[in-house]
Amino acid sequence: MKHPTPNDIRQKVLKERGITSFKPEKNKHRKLKPIPRPTIHQKDKTPLMRYFELVHGKPIEQMLMAGSLSVVAKSLDNEVDVSTISKWIKRFKLRYTAENLPQCEGCPRYGPACDSGICYILIELELYGLVQLKKVEVMEDE
Repeated sequence: MKHPTPNDIRQKVLKERGITSFKPEKNKHRKLKPIPRPTIHQKDKTPLMRYFELVHGKPIEQMLMAGSLSVVAKSLDNEVDVSTISKWIKRFKLRYTAENLPQCEGCPRYGPACDSGICYILIELELYGLVQLKKVEVMEDE
């Protein structure tokens, strides 16, 4: 029987808690961040998207947000073109900008802080500048 290594135990605990480790740059230390939760309904996914979820064992949203278009294409074994990946990201509005902020209505991540303009999705993605814009947008609507 093989005993788990400390790294195996660490990865298991991080996965259970919904956290992933990543390396922001080549010569930087590893950092932790929350794993984005799925926001795309199953009925809106194409058969190819569902195929990739089955093969890789991860939600398609997580795979699409894993890096640049070329990195995502490589992680999907180059079975899909980067233009298709770009269309999927735009279709499901997974990249947030000042013009494309998350919608509060029907949001699966809705919580008490949302009423004051603090968006959990933007915080998880570390888009703090957009959090301020979302806060202004929510306060203007009231």
